[in-house]
Amino acid sequence: LKYSTFAIATDEFFSHLSSQKVSHRADAAEAAARERLAKIQADQQRRVDGLVKEQERWREGAQLVEAHAEDIDRALGVINSALETGMDWEALEQLVSVEQANENPIALLIHALKLDKDEVVMALPDIDDWDDSDPDSLPPIHHVAVSIKDSAYGNARTMFAQYRASKEKEEKTMEASTVALKAAEAKAKQQLAEAQKQKQRVQVMPQRKVYWFEKFAWFITSDNYLVVAGKDAQQNEQLVKKYLRPGDAYLHAEVHGAATCILRAKRRRRKDGRTQVIPLSDQALRDAGTFTICRSSAWSSKMVTSAYWVESHQVSKTAPTGEYLTVGSFMIRGRKNFLPASSLEMGLGVLFRLGDDAGIARHANDRRDFALLEQEQMMAQEDEMQQKDEILPETDGFDSESNGEGEDEDDKPHVDEEVVETSNIEVEQELSEKMEATSVEATNVLDGDNHEASRSKDDKAVSFQTNAPPPKSGKKKEKELSRGKRAKNRRAKKKYSDQDEEDRRLAMMALQGGESSKKGKKKGSKIIAKDSEMQQKAEQAAKQLLVRDSKKIADNLDESVKDILAACVTVKVTKGSEGVRWNKFDAEVLELLLEMDSLEEQRSAANRLLELTKSTRIDNFSASLAGIIRTIKKHGVQTLSNITQGDGKQRKTKAEKQAEKEAWQEILAEDGIVDNDGDDDLAGAVDDSAELAQLTGKPTSGDIVLNAIPVCAPYHVLSQYKYRVKLTPGSVKRGKASKQCVEMFTRNEEGKRNVVDEGTKRDKELIKLVGENEWV
Repeated sequence: LKYSTFAIATDEFFSHLSSQKVSHRADAAEAAARERLAKIQADQQRRVDGLVKEQERWREGAQLVEAHAEDIDRALGVINSALETGMDWEALEQLVSVEQANENPIALLIHALKLDKDEVVMALPDIDDWDDSDPDSLPPIHHVAVSIKDSAYGNARTMFAQYRASKEKEEKTMEASTVALKAAEAKAKQQLAEAQKQKQRVQVMPQRKVYWFEKFAWFITSDNYLVVAGKDAQQNEQLVKKYLRPGDAYLHAEVHGAATCILRAKRRRRKDGRTQVIPLSDQALRDAGTFTICRSSAWSSKMVTSAYWVESHQVSKTAPTGEYLTVGSFMIRGRKNFLPASSLEMGLGVLFRLGDDAGIARHANDRRDFALLEQEQMMAQEDEMQQKDEILPETDGFDSESNGEGEDEDDKPHVDEEVVETSNIEVEQELSEKMEATSVEATNVLDGDNHEASRSKDDKAVSFQTNAPPPKSGKKKEKELSRGKRAKNRRAKKKYSDQDEEDRRLAMMALQGGESSKKGKKKGSKIIAKDSEMQQKAEQAAKQLLVRDSKKIADNLDESVKDILAACVTVKVTKGSEGVRWNKFDAEVLELLLEMDSLEEQRSAANRLLELTKSTRIDNFSASLAGIIRTIKKHGVQTLSNITQGDGKQRKTKAEKQAEKEAWQEILAEDGIVDNDGDDDLAGAVDDSAELAQLTGKPTSGDIVLNAIPVCAPYHVLSQYKYRVKLTPGSVKRGKASKQCVEMFTRNEEGKRNVVDEGTKRDKELIKLVGENEWV
């Protein structure tokens, strides 16, 4: 056989293989049904044959006892008289043996004594079946057990009664076996018919895409929120660590067996590219709370209780001191928001996955969230107001404040924030000009002798803060702090009492290595006057002594070494322009590189660092370069070259990985394998809405449906589903209940057989293809 592509050949091969497996399973089921029926028939026949043999034995025994009644009565009389005289059982057996040796006819009839059962086994000849034509032949002997407490005719009556009882038992057994055989045959015929149907409809269905949440217990709320719960402790741990995002709700209940439940929040993409979390709806929280309660021990005990929810940042794996959290357990810190008590009503429904964009658009409003629409309108208005505020120039800050009286009250807070920030900037500029005009001659800060002058400057600066809010008193601040922090602040004030603000700023600059603070100005912050020219010069002099410039030391290196190091720390500033960030290197590390013995060692160290930047991600360039320098000084350049050679394996860059992925997709496309499966539509998704939009509970005949997915959810959530069954607490097992639900979904109502549309037939066929394990 020849095929156009390898993909078609592979698909044909595995399709035949799968169909053969299905056919073999059907044959095995058919053979098992026939074998089971044959075993039942053999067992019933064996029971009837046993009863027939038992009847013959009782009838023959009774007839022989009647035929030899006189001899049996004599034997029983001798044995009873011996026992009445107190003869020992062993002595009696010896007496019988002696009489048999003397060929006593009565003793010869005794075969064995069973005195513990009050019985004697008699060896009775069957004269009726004896052929007396042959003088040498002997009549057949039958061993019959008779009771020593009854006469021969009494024993015969008992045996005939046993015969009649056995005969009645045989009749009842025959009737029961007939009914059992009919039931077994009917069941076997049903199994054979199913096996034949499986043979006839052998079809290979493509394996459907399994969503990430299907391995958990899940459902979709009536307003299109995804709720996920763990089935065991490991899944609870995985849910919190991997799938709990900021803005999501964590639900639990104070009931034994309650699982970890997560309500996934919706998000939207703002115009500036950022993602914004949309607040959760009350209806979704109530649905998730009902789901949490019904999956706990409250379901089996039929106890009506309530669940609670907390925000994601309140869930922690950190246990209190001296305690330990097991797998699947978490610590809740803060307030718990309890929900109303929920009823114990669950439902089993069927979701269908849509296969075309038209069907997805048609069912877009199946689970509509009206609260979300209002929130989106409000957020859109806020975005428009923020864009208007950004368009306004900063110099118009006071004008916008004065003209904002006619605006809505909801928009005023946003305008006030902008006004405060711009006004503070203008006041700072005015105050800096005043400070330069009225500045006092400053002394050198490094001398450290004239601290009082600097304090007087600070006092002057404070006097200019006319628009700043009055500072809070120190006593009130100490009351807000804990006892340990208050004592720590007192010790710090005592230790650094001789320092002013200028000294503290210089000391912090020396500790931080000259890095400027990136904290932005907040609303209501103090307005500090700008330093004078003398203060700026003194501060610059202190910076030169305390902070060392890495670029100046790099200028002393050889040009080749400098170019290699520059390539390591070159970053893109804007489109088409690059910049070298020498501040990633410490000056001390560059001095160590400069102090190396030879230029070859410097180049080797720089080249090794460049290779590391290409293969791995480096967070601290100074530490990496210092480690390379120590290695060269200790082991030499040759050892570094051996390390550099290695096995030639390097981590692939993102561009290389993307190029390989595109090349592989092109190869698959040539073979006809294109399996996007809707992933392109989900690439820019910010939440689960794109995945949930592909699922609907009420398909129509015009939809393209790919497969059916069972879902278990609170019953009121399934009110709009086409296929749903209500579940309440009871004693029925899950497997049996799921089979009953599937039968209800797939059965045809007698009065509507002629009006069943093609969509319903398609839905029922897809429901039949769902595996049994997916329903449980």
